[in-house]
Amino acid sequence: MRLSLIPLGTACGAPSATAGVPLALGLSAVALGLAWLTLRLVENPVRFHRAFRRRPRRALVFGAALSVGASALSFTATAVPPTIETGAPAPALARTLADAPAPRARLTELLASSPTALPGNLLPPLPQVRSSRSAVYRDGCHADYAATGTRPCVYGDRTSSRTVVLFGDSHAAQWFPALQRLATTRGWKLVSLTKASCKVADVTIVSGHQPYTACDTWRSHALARIRTLRPALVVVSSSDAGDPARPAADPLRQWTTGFESTFRALGTSGARVAALLDTPWPQGDPIDCAARNSLQLRACARPVPDAFRDASRRGALRAAAATTGTTVIDPTPWLCAPRTGICPVIVADTAVYRDDSHLSEAYAEALAPVLAPSLDRLAGTP
Repeated sequence: MRLSLIPLGTACGAPSATAGVPLALGLSAVALGLAWLTLRLVENPVRFHRAFRRRPRRALVFGAALSVGASALSFTATAVPPTIETGAPAPALARTLADAPAPRARLTELLASSPTALPGNLLPPLPQVRSSRSAVYRDGCHADYAATGTRPCVYGDRTSSRTVVLFGDSHAAQWFPALQRLATTRGWKLVSLTKASCKVADVTIVSGHQPYTACDTWRSHALARIRTLRPALVVVSSSDAGDPARPAADPLRQWTTGFESTFRALGTSGARVAALLDTPWPQGDPIDCAARNSLQLRACARPVPDAFRDASRRGALRAAAATTGTTVIDPTPWLCAPRTGICPVIVADTAVYRDDSHLSEAYAEALAPVLAPSLDRLAGTP
């Protein structure tokens, strides 16, 4: 079976940095040589051909025809991309977990038997995984870098007396599909408060080579709003990436203190707090890798602990949670096979990631039954 191929970037697992000055100089020399050859062997022979001498109109028509032909080929290549090989259909992840008596145990089985070839029934298709975004993005509810105020983004049952808040950066927003599904079935009022690269911990990080003070201001406003909401539960999460603008001699203590500050502030709202640890990160771009290795998906998988962006940051969150009564939820067993520690990029019929660090919308939503028991208990859902 064949599937349309998306445009590809860097090969999966390839280093993002340049290989050094010698390689760059060598490639430049090769490019210069090829340019000289094409000038001597192609361009000049055509340009000075006797058919075009003293016939500028003919030369212009020929040039225009070449331009039109090149454009037509480009448009054709875009409209009809190459194809990649796919394997047999896989179980429907969302339906399988929803129907399973023990969703987490069933997910563990699916992780252990993740497909080695791109499933022919991948949903959504590989070219659409990157562009599929949840309502929190479509509605403009995920604050951008410059924003300092919060927006009234409410989902689920807006009249419900039980409010659940999602708070953090884009690694919190990636869980919105799961929380929206739970809010709909449980009758929660779901309030989404997320901002690009804004950490949960009260630590000023660097963004654009400057202290990310807009994040600090937004975080203060978000915490104040949460206090007025008096929610039953606040679900927090943020990426383990990001460097402090003022590094401390003891980074672990700095991050632990930052998490403690935010967790205590959330506690003043009367809510229970659930902190989702950052999800394991894939190896490079998982969509490009799956396209390049469609029949050998194991080449794209990454093992634990290599998939952790910053293990010490995870330790800081756990330490802060222990002193503030915050519940920690580790999603690693939902993305990586517990026995082998391998984190695949495709589970059943669903892509796990949409880019080099975020869950795909489809995978996050499919995990709702797995996330539900912990949140039901904390939110007091009957």
